[in-house]
Amino acid sequence: MKNAIRAINPAKLPKLSSVISHGIVVERAGLVYTSGQLAWNENGDLIPGNLVEQFKRAYENIDLVLMEAGTSRANVINETIYMVGYTPERAQDLIGAIAAARLPGETPPASVAVGVETLFAPGFLVEIQVVATL
Repeated sequence: MKNAIRAINPAKLPKLSSVISHGIVVERAGLVYTSGQLAWNENGDLIPGNLVEQFKRAYENIDLVLMEAGTSRANVINETIYMVGYTPERAQDLIGAIAAARLPGETPPASVAVGVETLFAPGFLVEIQVVATL
């Protein structure tokens, strides 16, 4: 019998504390939940870049979690995007960054964007959390 819940912590992502996983697979529900992913490398260092570049790296990190869980971004059904300094006037910046990071032919998931004052550390501009089917 499969474990009902399985933690996902790809080797190419920073090691998190013992109380946080990069993702959780809920086998019986057929779902994967990711923790918020940032534009960071395996050491937890910021990969510098503008909003579009940080979106792309955050999605690449999401891809690592999803691949280890046995699924892909094509199966993402919901995403929450946290963006530093988001205001309604910056909506086009956000939409452009999302569009640039999407894969060709990718079905857009249900989504919400939340403006925040700051993220994990200075320099991070976006954090993305997703739910995907297996």
